[in-house]
Amino acid sequence: MRKILASILVVLTVLGVAAYAEVTSIKQDMMMIEKYAKQIKATAGDASQNSQNAVNANQIALLLQANLQKVPDIIRQWPQDQQPAVWQNYTEHINYAMNIAVQMQTAFQSNDNATGAALIQQLFAAKDGAHQIYNH
Repeated sequence: MRKILASILVVLTVLGVAAYAEVTSIKQDMMMIEKYAKQIKATAGDASQNSQNAVNANQIALLLQANLQKVPDIIRQWPQDQQPAVWQNYTEHINYAMNIAVQMQTAFQSNDNATGAALIQQLFAAKDGAHQIYNH
């Protein structure tokens, strides 16, 4: 009976994650990323917060990964012949930010606050650069 319940729980969890990825908007996800990033930025120098900062960095990476499956409305506003190149550029920005988040998670797990602090600055700079392109 326990195995059946455990299997059901696993299936429901997987379905819940898949449903979350489908129903949340890019805007909602980006707002959550901003929340996690601000928390990291505020505590990047505090070694007692490294565990939480690693968790937050992981959440950022997961949210970014989920957004590789979502096409922003702004891309559809570009001329049709430019959309593939714009989409490729968008995914490069997302992958770059996701890579920063993964490195940041590793830095905080290794108690390397200096690297973690530098990476959160990089993440905010990457966000600003992407927003200049996609939020005009």
